[in-house]
Amino acid sequence: MSEILLKNLSHITKELSERIMYSNPIGIVEKTKSGLDNLLINGIYFHSKHDPLVEAKRLLDGLKKSEEKKVYIFFGAGLGYLIQEALKLPNVQVIWMECYSEIIKQALAIHDYSQYFESGKLKILVKPFTEDSLFSTFKGISVLPVTFIPHRPSVAWKEADYTECKFICEKFFQKKDVNIATLSRFEKIWTRNLIQNFPEIHSLAPVSQLFGIAKDIPIVVSGAGPSLYENLDEIKKYRDRFILIAVDTALHILTGAGIEPDLIYSVDPQALNSSYLEGYSGSGYIVFDPTSSYHTLRLSDKFKTGFFTSSPFPLLQIYTKHLNVEAGDIPFGGSVSTNAVSLAELMGASNVYFVGQDLAFTNGYAHCRGAILEERLNFKESRYFRREKHNYNQLTALPKLKSIGYDGEEYHSNEKMQIFQKWFADRASGRNWINLSNKGAKIEGVPRKTFRESFETISSELIKTIQNTKKQIADQINYSASKQFDFEKFQLETNKIYSELKHFTITLKKGKELAEKIYALIQKKGSSAKEINELLSKMNQIDEEVSSKKNLNEVIGMSVQRTILTITEGYETNLSLEEKKNPHLGVAKKSILLYTGLYEGAYLIQRLLKKTNMRMSYARNK
Repeated sequence: MSEILLKNLSHITKELSERIMYSNPIGIVEKTKSGLDNLLINGIYFHSKHDPLVEAKRLLDGLKKSEEKKVYIFFGAGLGYLIQEALKLPNVQVIWMECYSEIIKQALAIHDYSQYFESGKLKILVKPFTEDSLFSTFKGISVLPVTFIPHRPSVAWKEADYTECKFICEKFFQKKDVNIATLSRFEKIWTRNLIQNFPEIHSLAPVSQLFGIAKDIPIVVSGAGPSLYENLDEIKKYRDRFILIAVDTALHILTGAGIEPDLIYSVDPQALNSSYLEGYSGSGYIVFDPTSSYHTLRLSDKFKTGFFTSSPFPLLQIYTKHLNVEAGDIPFGGSVSTNAVSLAELMGASNVYFVGQDLAFTNGYAHCRGAILEERLNFKESRYFRREKHNYNQLTALPKLKSIGYDGEEYHSNEKMQIFQKWFADRASGRNWINLSNKGAKIEGVPRKTFRESFETISSELIKTIQNTKKQIADQINYSASKQFDFEKFQLETNKIYSELKHFTITLKKGKELAEKIYALIQKKGSSAKEINELLSKMNQIDEEVSSKKNLNEVIGMSVQRTILTITEGYETNLSLEEKKNPHLGVAKKSILLYTGLYEGAYLIQRLLKKTNMRMSYARNK
């Protein structure tokens, strides 16, 4: 084994190093006219027969030149001549994605990349590409301009593999964009909803009361996809043969057809979400995520009974730590449907059936006919705003993608829907999931059946057990959180946090003002180093004080996630060109962003806690 190979392998992770080391050579290595190596596999030469380095330089010369930092992602590179030339370019981060460890082993044996591995200028990924490996590789650089460079001979040799490699990379970047957009939009809404929901969830029962309650009983989870309309008659016909969990967006569609769900799952933080439940007075019980819109539980007395779930956000622990029972964790998949399916499993379902789970714009619609959003359009529609235009906006909000259905037809989809489609597909193995939806995208690993096949032959004994289980679900609402909660300890803790935040905001405001002074001095050319150093010394003291408040930082953390990502990952372009060129100015700007975000988050939570504490005390003494 060559010394160059061993030197290169010593600069990458142990797991990747071992995979490359123990792979076997592939193809035939021949000499070119310039004396460099060339790889021949299945009659395909991976480089020029004359001079591979000249060829590589000519290919890179065709790319757009600029002084800004950028990322080149190579999908295959043969023996690496393209990589060698790309590493010579200034302001370029190189990512080398290779489907075959056998090829990259030969490339690492003929050229020393160790200095580039060490500096971080070069990173390599070898199939299989996991979410963790992609995240660690692209951490901190995903906001930079990216150029995808497929290696033509590699693609000619194994087109499917290298095309898939490019597709995985595209999906990763698109998913990151979706995640950051979600944080930007919802971080403060989640915080506000969580704290303002404390008094209302106090009258609900922890969802853990439902775990295991429906052992060996079929549960149907109803989404609000366009095809739900076609299944309404079948749902009604076999309604006594399963437990029905409806997502909130499907509620009015089902009740409009005379179908009552047993449980109604609500998880969306937007205020608009409460409109899905307006006017409901049926027999179903709400299952409420505490980050959902705080308007929902205030709609009517109907929603003063039901169930609430736990949440991954630390803020909820202010409340749940004083419960004498577990609130109940529901795996969070990013949508109300994924959460509802997880709940069905935790309840002990024999099979979990999906209906209205299109994960596509079936027949050109975003939602099922009869959804509450359509009703709202009756009030909004005008000469200048038509419902067809609203539907078109929903269909074109993200780039159009295609998904194949169970019927072999192509369905219009998008990146967001395919993220959820993948969530189901990744978890389908070994689970008793069945799709009853008439149309929509196929979920790999989830078979499709009809209602007749699934429920026609259910025994009368099982039907009787299902009805008894429904009564047991109704009985669980008597175990509300208020009966299993230590209010005195909760009040002591919230008062303490409120008091600490009050003092903490003063420190954070000082940090913000100091950061602004440092920024102004750096920007002002000719400022004395002594003055800047004095301010930096004061800033260090504030940094240490803020860092020492670990508990308070955890409480504030959820409301400033976007700011934290801006600073640590560079996901947003908050820095001007001047700030990017001057690293000292850039650091000062990030310090301003951090302290501004922390101050605003601390002030928001302080205000909400005071209000919530007063409301809970009033309700208790009423």
